[in-house]
Amino acid sequence: MNYSFWEKKYIQAPAEVIILGSGIVGISTAISILEARPGTTVKIIERGSWPYGASTKNAGFSCFGSVSELLDDVSHMGEDACLEIVSMRWQGLQKLKNRVGVNSLEYSSCGGTELFRPRDKELQDKCLSSLEYCNKLIKDATGLETTYSSLHNEDLKGFSDRLIYNRHEGTLNPVSMMNCLISKAADKGAHIIRGVNVTRIDSENRLLECDEDICIPYDLLVVCTNGFAAQLLPHLDVRPARNQVLMTAPIPGNRLKSGYHLDKGYVYFRNYEGRILLGGGRNLFPEEESTDKFGNTTGIREFLTNMLEIIHPGASSLIEHWWSGILGIGESKYPIIQWIDDYILAGVRMGGMGVAIGSHLGDKLANETIEKLT
Repeated sequence: MNYSFWEKKYIQAPAEVIILGSGIVGISTAISILEARPGTTVKIIERGSWPYGASTKNAGFSCFGSVSELLDDVSHMGEDACLEIVSMRWQGLQKLKNRVGVNSLEYSSCGGTELFRPRDKELQDKCLSSLEYCNKLIKDATGLETTYSSLHNEDLKGFSDRLIYNRHEGTLNPVSMMNCLISKAADKGAHIIRGVNVTRIDSENRLLECDEDICIPYDLLVVCTNGFAAQLLPHLDVRPARNQVLMTAPIPGNRLKSGYHLDKGYVYFRNYEGRILLGGGRNLFPEEESTDKFGNTTGIREFLTNMLEIIHPGASSLIEHWWSGILGIGESKYPIIQWIDDYILAGVRMGGMGVAIGSHLGDKLANETIEKLT
């Protein structure tokens, strides 16, 4: 791009806070800073025309954890860490709904359903026998009563006859969500600059080196690039993970009623305006999907196409659209909120739960930033 003098002057103008990334975490951080400290000069730098990672590319699930995922997290992290993460997800979802409004989110309180394939008998038995334990965990983390219940599967014949229903989950439109958040940030005075690709953080001189001979000075820098954080902060325990998604044409007789999960949350699908949205499966190809490159691959396409036929026989001929998004994951599911030095704060590693945890993380980053400013 050939920047004019005026454009370059605006992009390089100083601000009290520079935020990298205009996804849900970056935008939420800006809103929370400006709500608590009106008049702060906040500049958000984004390399894409939309948030680059997954904020507008996710499947639109408002969820905080299926039973199989919860049990898996407890086994790997212990109860205390698992409960803290569930609490952050729940708080983040409430913050998001209160900030944006359920109508603007196109929010549907349709609940979440965990399904099991016939081959998942051992996992199903473990989950069904753990409902009382998991309901207590969720109550301790969120205060919610009787979150999970076992019901008969009447509609999806390719799966086991028992399912687990979570009445507190739902679905939303991620683009509507981000459009509203972006408007709120701009209304409060945030400057959102798109199409600027930061290539290096010069921490010694407190400069962001960018393409097109752009250098942006910063007093305080908040890095919210999640799955792409390793490009600028390679020492952090966060790595990219690609998630692939498909959408069908509207299907007559589509009987999907909620948001559905299976395989510890790695596979998910739902109804959107009569269409079937289906995504996931990255756990089947861990090396191939550990990438920050967008795209769709043969293995995942075959897996999701076969899964679609189980969900609704004949639907694979109605696939209209494929896309992918980039997540930020690591050895822990706990998000990173870390000062890299006196002037750089990182807020990354959503673990595939950015919709749920993003608004809560934005509050945390804003509090850290405001404390430093004062």
